[in-house]
Amino acid sequence: MGTEVRLEHDGPIARITFHSPNGINMLSTASMAALEAHLKEVEQHSEIRIVIFSGEGRTFVAGADIAELSAAPGDAGRTLSRRGQQCMNKIANFEHAVTIAAINGHALGGGCELAIACDLRVMAEDATIGFPEVSLGLIPGWGGTQRIFLQLGPAKARRMILTGTPLTGKVAAEAELVNEAVPAEDVMKKADELARQVLDRGPSAVRRVKRVMCATEAAWFERGLSLEREAFGEAFIGEEAREGLRAFLEKRKPAWANA
Repeated sequence: MGTEVRLEHDGPIARITFHSPNGINMLSTASMAALEAHLKEVEQHSEIRIVIFSGEGRTFVAGADIAELSAAPGDAGRTLSRRGQQCMNKIANFEHAVTIAAINGHALGGGCELAIACDLRVMAEDATIGFPEVSLGLIPGWGGTQRIFLQLGPAKARRMILTGTPLTGKVAAEAELVNEAVPAEDVMKKADELARQVLDRGPSAVRRVKRVMCATEAAWFERGLSLEREAFGEAFIGEEAREGLRAFLEKRKPAWANA
């Protein structure tokens, strides 16, 4: 059984929660479709002003479904990248409500891309966030190469992506990648506090600010996303990615051809 995506809403706050029986939440094609369907449903409720994303179990979202990626043909890379970018862009450009990532557990790969697509982020101090794709012979392909530069700046973004080394919640807060780092048991409480702060502000003003910010990002973002899709497609079709994905599933260290 894959990762279930649940939507609950009560008044102005909607909650989208990822749940997997083994506690490791993954973003598959099916779970992304469910996520987008929930966002469309949120848009039908004018009273909703906040969407809080969280995960149940050990992870917020641990990334893409590696088994699904490994089974995909090599020439599917650009299509897979475009699909993931569309989903993350939906969150990043979601004008209907302010989005908050309540990062209760590890947010890696696609999970990191989802988190940084949100407006605000609260993170558990001992959770990790990062891009491990280079350890699989791949690159971030769902907007991560572009948004992380915007969030962290070139030096920190390059180190994070090129080494694949994740940041703890505490370090991520110091780097201003997340707004708050708190003990794991306080993540949802802090996310709710941020939500209430936004709800105390003028609703029309908040929506106008979101519209302007979304329009500004969209104006310059597409060229970078196009380059990312091409690079992901090139990586995905290569033997290096095949070996990286196999090694992950077989729980061993990759044997890179040029090592």
